[in-house]
Amino acid sequence: MKMQLTTIAAAVAFAVSASAAMAQTAPGSTFDGSRDKIEDMEGSLYDGSGAGSDSYINQTGSHNTNTVTQWGTQISRIKQDGNKNTTNVTQDDVTGTPTIAAGDNYSDIYQKGNKNTATVDQLDKANDSIIKQIGNKNTASVDQIGYRNDSWVEQRGNHNKAYVTQDGDLNDSYVKFDGNSNYANVNQTGEELDSDIIAYGNGNQHFVNQTGSGHDSFIYTDGNHNTQIVTQSGAFSGQHFSQIKTVGSHNVNNVSQGH
Repeated sequence: MKMQLTTIAAAVAFAVSASAAMAQTAPGSTFDGSRDKIEDMEGSLYDGSGAGSDSYINQTGSHNTNTVTQWGTQISRIKQDGNKNTTNVTQDDVTGTPTIAAGDNYSDIYQKGNKNTATVDQLDKANDSIIKQIGNKNTASVDQIGYRNDSWVEQRGNHNKAYVTQDGDLNDSYVKFDGNSNYANVNQTGEELDSDIIAYGNGNQHFVNQTGSGHDSFIYTDGNHNTQIVTQSGAFSGQHFSQIKTVGSHNVNNVSQGH
């Protein structure tokens, strides 16, 4: 049963589907692939019996540590190949409504390398999180509270750090790093906020803070030691859009809208 569920979840995550909620403003072609991935996660990847929690851990290496705490109807998948990797997963379904069942949160973590850390906290219902880290000493943290929030973090390299916090409903976040010592901090509060961050290179920093409803932020970085800052609030109708594409090094971009 467990392997079947894993196969189904992977197929849902990677398949192209038109059923997901669309962003308020379509991104440029640079972000098409990332949008396909995150939009295909919309909903819940849970495909269990509808009762009870389901945890699966597969690891090869030494001194790895995994902690999974789940209440209610949840799924957790952890696969590690390396040494001194750490994962922490907390999923809770203590809330719910008469029409929407609580729980059905899904967490999938894959780490290959040494001394990587992944932390997932999902409270409420139908939230999905995928973390994939290949390299050494990478850190990913996802904190989601609400309904149908989706987060995908993929890091390849060393010493990368990604922090995602989403509070509300129908928020999407995608972070992809290919390089070393890159940093992202995404904070979204509201409904149907989207954030894509794609970075190739080293030492790039990304800060996204969105509050309200209907915002989109798309950031593409190819180079070294660039800084990207996007702040969008719900003021002035709460429908803002920002797209940044940077190729080069030591650039600074700061976008503030709705204040």
